[in-house]
Amino acid sequence: MSLARLARLPCRGQRLRCMSSLCPLTECGHPIIDVEKLKRGSDAEASALGAALGDYGYFYAANVEGLSAEYIRSLYAYSGRCHALPAAVKHKYRQRGGTGVYSGPDIGQPELQYEAEGAAARVCGWDYSRARFSLGDGVTEGDARYPSAAELDPPFAAVLDDCYARQDAVARVLLAGFERALSVPPRTLLQMFEDGAGDFGTIRLLHYPGDGGGAGSALADTTGIGPHTDFECFTLMHQNAPGLQLMPRQRGGGGHGGWVDAPVRPGEFVVTVGDMLERLTNGVLLATPHRVLPTHHARDSIIRFNAFAPHTLVAPLRPFVTADRPAAYSPVEMREHMETTMRNLEAGLGSWDTERQRSRSASYEYNGGERRVLECEP
Repeated sequence: MSLARLARLPCRGQRLRCMSSLCPLTECGHPIIDVEKLKRGSDAEASALGAALGDYGYFYAANVEGLSAEYIRSLYAYSGRCHALPAAVKHKYRQRGGTGVYSGPDIGQPELQYEAEGAAARVCGWDYSRARFSLGDGVTEGDARYPSAAELDPPFAAVLDDCYARQDAVARVLLAGFERALSVPPRTLLQMFEDGAGDFGTIRLLHYPGDGGGAGSALADTTGIGPHTDFECFTLMHQNAPGLQLMPRQRGGGGHGGWVDAPVRPGEFVVTVGDMLERLTNGVLLATPHRVLPTHHARDSIIRFNAFAPHTLVAPLRPFVTADRPAAYSPVEMREHMETTMRNLEAGLGSWDTERQRSRSASYEYNGGERRVLECEP
């Protein structure tokens, strides 16, 4: 049974159980998908992808062309150089009040909190995007937003744009796979990704400083990064040390279960469902909550948020709306969802409901609760 057919079930969250014959698992019990097989058009791998998305909400991606282990090691080395830049340089490029690309407690600009009353985040981050998005005031356009060759050689924009292009190629394979897994017409999602000037995505080079675990450790008063769902379509993550936790979907129906560790698998990437896929599928897929725990060891990760083009309208697609399962999400453009969520964070409102342990951003109401259904073009 396809995920599109599941949309006709009246009970939100009801879905396929992921049988091992349909959804291969790692030795630790996490779903794993062979991206090269998806690229070759494997029906079995598309079915496995649908089972992983519906039953877990995430998967490990193996055999990812263009992002070899050697390349990823070089990117971590470059990220280390970025994070070792002097505080004065980081301050120049700060997220709020600068050019909009760096945040961290080391310059007095910690990550905005996803939990309104949550612990302070330890993470430091350098961001890169092609379609400008920032909370910075009067942000400079183009490469001048980023460290120059005089500050960092090779220059930040050149290195990260090459990475962005590599990740775009992976994104196209995965989006085509999502279309098949969801039984929607080809290019339904790809058109949203490629429309106009390109997607509204971002790369983040993240560093989580450790404290060494000595006397006076203050880990209890901090977090790596608080629980949240990502605001885009899906996220491609790589990590070099433990700390990431995911909240898989409950077995047998409903929403999400408890937190589980996401182990480090050096040759693979974690892929999670974002807010936009939840809204497009009318809740058949649910955005994947995740967080990073505070750790005594230092930790780094390379994150790519894969978004749609800025003016893409996102609302439930027709195959996921029925009389028994009416549209449950208001329509919103990609840019508006990003900007609204970030402004809410800036205002201290958070995007995670701590009491209910669920995302606020994924189901946020726009336009006074208006409902609209998007038709799928054949």
